[in-house]
Amino acid sequence: MDVSRRSFLLKSGLALGAAAVVGFGRLPMVHAATSENRLVLVIMRGAADMLGLLPAVGDPDYATMRGELAFTREQVLPLDDRFGLTPALEEVHGWYRDGELLLFPAVASQYRDRSHFDGQAILETGLDDPKKVDSGWLGRMIKARGGRMHSLNVGSGVPTVLRGAPGLVSMPAGGMVLPTADVIDRMAQIYEHEPRFAAFANEIRRSSELVDGVESKSIRELQAFDLTGQMMKKPGGPQIAVLSSEGWDTHTRQGTVDGRLFRAARTLSKGVALLRRKMGEPAWRHTVVLGLSEFGRTVRMNGSGGTDHGTGGFAFMAGGAVNGGRVVGEWPGLAPAALYENRDVAPATDMRAIIHTILADHLAITEAEIRLALSGDGTPRAIPDLVRA
Repeated sequence: MDVSRRSFLLKSGLALGAAAVVGFGRLPMVHAATSENRLVLVIMRGAADMLGLLPAVGDPDYATMRGELAFTREQVLPLDDRFGLTPALEEVHGWYRDGELLLFPAVASQYRDRSHFDGQAILETGLDDPKKVDSGWLGRMIKARGGRMHSLNVGSGVPTVLRGAPGLVSMPAGGMVLPTADVIDRMAQIYEHEPRFAAFANEIRRSSELVDGVESKSIRELQAFDLTGQMMKKPGGPQIAVLSSEGWDTHTRQGTVDGRLFRAARTLSKGVALLRRKMGEPAWRHTVVLGLSEFGRTVRMNGSGGTDHGTGGFAFMAGGAVNGGRVVGEWPGLAPAALYENRDVAPATDMRAIIHTILADHLAITEAEIRLALSGDGTPRAIPDLVRA
C-alpha cells in the first residue's frame, strides 16, 4: 500500500477526531451534589465478550467450546474455582481481593436481536422500544430528583442514557481518533465485492495491521477517565458521570493474552485505575463504577479468529462503596444444551436488576423514581448486598 493511500485512511480518522473537539463553548457551573455518593457508568460499546474477560476455566465444557480462544488456568488471574480474570485487567485484579470489585457473568438486558444500535438504545433508555431514545434512564432519574443531582459526560456528544438530565456538563476528552481495525476490515469487505476495486482489498487489510498498533484511541479514552476523576474530586462536582469504552466489537483477531480484546480490556483497566487515582481515596470510598455492554458474544470462535454478536455478557462494579470480592449471579454453563439458540451464553442476570440495586442502595433513589427510570417490561428486583451499608 503506498503512502498516499495510508495517509488518506489515517488522516480521515484524525480529521474526525479534530472535528469532535470543535464547537464547545463555555461550560456551565456545576453546583453542589446532594450526597457524597457517586456513580460512574462505563458503557463498553461493541458487545464485550464475557468469556474473554471472565473465562470460565473451571466449566467442564469451556476448553472444548472455546477452542483457540480458550485460556488455560495458568494464564488467567485467579478468582474462584469456576472463573478467572483476563490478565489484561491486572491493574484492578487486586481490588477483587480487597473487596472493591464485583464481577457478573451471563448479564443481559431484555433485548435479544443482537443489533449494536438497538442493543445500546435499550441499555441506555431502560425501555423496551429501541426507537424511543428521547430520554435515558439516568436522565429521567435525575429529572425526577428535581435536578439536584448533577451529571458529567466526557466524550463526543451526549449519550442517550443522560438525555433529559438537567444540569448536565458535557466535555470533550481531547486527543485524536484513528479509524479502528474493524472499520478498515469492513472497508476491505466492501472492496472485495466491487470488481473495479477488488485489487485494493488486500492493501486495505494491511493498513488494518498498521492501525491496530496505534494507541491514539486508547490515549483519548484514558484522557476521558483522567478528566472525569478530576471533575468528580472537586467539592460540589458532579455526582454522576458517563464514559464510553471502545474496541469491544471483536469479530476478527480477538486473541487471549494478546489481540484486540486484550488491548480493549487493558485500556479499560488502566482507565478505571487512573480514575481512582485522580479522584483520590476520600471520593473513591463513596464511588461505584458500573461497567455494562449491550450484549455478549458467541461462545464459539468464528472463521476470522473472533466472535460474533451474542447474548449473555459481562458486567462489573468497582469502587470503595462496593461490597466486592465475588462473582455474582447464576451460571448457566457451556454445555451445548445450555446455550442460548445453540450459540450464546444464556442470559441469567438482568442488567436492570444491577442498576436497580445501585440506584436504591447507593444513591437512595425511591422505588417510584426507579420505576420511572427503568420503565421497560417490568422492573427486576434489586440484588441484595452489592454495595456497602
